[in-house]
Amino acid sequence: MNDFGRRLQEIRIDAGLTQSGLARVLNTSQSAISQMERGEREPSFRMLRRLAKALGVSLAHLLGKDVDELSPAEQVHFRQYRSLPAEAKEELRDFADYLRQKHTRSR
Repeated sequence: MNDFGRRLQEIRIDAGLTQSGLARVLNTSQSAISQMERGEREPSFRMLRRLAKALGVSLAHLLGKDVDELSPAEQVHFRQYRSLPAEAKEELRDFADYLRQKHTRSR
């Protein structure tokens, strides 16, 4: 497995997708996803763009650029957030605002 393959697998898992699930979204085969993750197949630029969109990440992030100095745990949360539907993202933002206000007042 190469660096890209590991990264693809990690982002896919964080997004809550199986290889088969990602393949369905992309209208490709599970074996194609498996081959990319194992480093046996190099995706085209078009496929990279489709992968990034399907996984809810930027192309730069998919290719290995770190998300603005976030810890590994924060990066997982960030990727999970990006995979949420719009309504859930709004709920999460509201809850984060609530927690920030609650813990700011208690200081």
